[in-house]
Parts: sequence; C-alpha cells; structure tokens
Amino acid sequence: MLRISTLCLLLFLGSCYSFDSQTVNNELQWNNKYNFINDIPPILFHYHHGVLAGSYPPGRETTEISFNDVSRFLGHVCLCGAGGYRISQIATDLIKGTGKPLERDEFTLISSRDHTVSDVIALILGCNRRNDPEKNQYLIDETIKTPKRVYHYYIGYHPQKKAVHIVYNKYLLIGNELMDKLWKVEVTYDKNPDSVNQADIKLFQDTMADVVKEVLSGKKEGLFEAELIEYDEFLLLFQHLLLK
Repeated sequence: MLRISTLCLLLFLGSCYSFDSQTVNNELQWNNKYNFINDIPPILFHYHHGVLAGSYPPGRETTEISFNDVSRFLGHVCLCGAGGYRISQIATDLIKGTGKPLERDEFTLISSRDHTVSDVIALILGCNRRNDPEKNQYLIDETIKTPKRVYHYYIGYHPQKKAVHIVYNKYLLIGNELMDKLWKVEVTYDKNPDSVNQADIKLFQDTMADVVKEVLSGKKEGLFEAELIEYDEFLLLFQHLLLK
C-alpha cells in the first residue's frame, strides 16, 4: 500500500513538473503560427545591477532579452512589440559593432510618437521615464513632423558617446488603407467583441502574424532606415527637450 501511495505521489509530482515546464515552453505559450519567434535571436546586454544584486550565476555578467520576453510583458504577440524589438536590435548592433555587449540602462531614447513601440524600446534598453529631468531617459518629441505611419527614434549610448537615428516606415508593410481597416477592427473589438464579424477577425489575426514575421525578419526593403549620428547632435536635441 505504501509503495502504491509513493508511486502515485511521484507520478503526481512528475505530472506537475511536466505541466509547469510546458506552460513556460515557448512553443506552447502562443498560437502555433507564431512558432517562428523562437528562432529570433535575443539581445545580449551586460548589466551591472544584475552583477551587484548577485542575480546571475558565478562568473556571468550578462543578461538576454528575447522577443518572447517582450510578448510576455505585453501579454500577446503584436506588431508594436515586433517593431520595438527590431528597432532595439538595429540600434544595439550599430552601436556595438563587433565589440562587447552594451550596458543596459545606459541608453537614452527620443521618440517622435508616444506609443507602444517606443515603450518596448525603452523596456529593452532600460530607459526610465521620470519626472526628474536628471533621471529621465525617455522623451517624446511631438514636433517631429512625419507622413502617416512614419516614426523617428533617436537613441544615445552614453559610455561610448554614440547615437543612432532610426526611421520606421511602418506603412510599407501592408499600406495605410489596410492598416486603417485593421485599426477600425481593433477599436470596434475593444468596445464590443461581439459586434465584429468572424471574417474581419480572421483577417486581423492572419495579417498580424504575417507583419510580425516581416518586421522581425528584417528583410522588408526600406522598412527601417538607420544611421549613426554625431553624439553631440543627439545630446543637444535631448537637452532641448528637457528644458521644455
């Protein structure tokens, strides 16, 4: 009887472990059509706060942030998360080159729009948004005039005195007309899910999977424009915004 009870207990504990591991397994967390996100490489950072806190195993001083981490933070896989992740990839690759991993939370971000894309960039790079000007690392410059669904991001990295300017031509993904239609579907669904027909829901879901993959692949010509800029130019813009 004791052997049977022990066996049952072991089987129960084993099933709990299996269940837990499956629920955190990337392949099972999202719809199967998003399995491709498991192939997206993470962004590697050195992080002195993690070293100080003793967060990492002995001898390790780096941490990774993956697109799956971003999706967990947002609660779903979406285009805004993909855009923010890809911009962070481009920025860190340009600044780092072939050098060592960059220090997380030593970046400053200026965005032409106050939206989820820039929030994701700030999350990944460790840019804090504070009322105290001396601690604020994330600013919005709404004076930057751009065509519809064209966004500008300026990212500075202080240890190396480097900065990048990235333009996200989001409209190139599927065009403004279809994006407008999908936006209306989303707004309507937020207000009353039952009022949206299944055909529109399917269109939204299928398109979302396609554009997320397109953004993360980095293969869409002209979708992102990126260049290194003078750090002093970036600093001047940042300080000007702080004084507003």
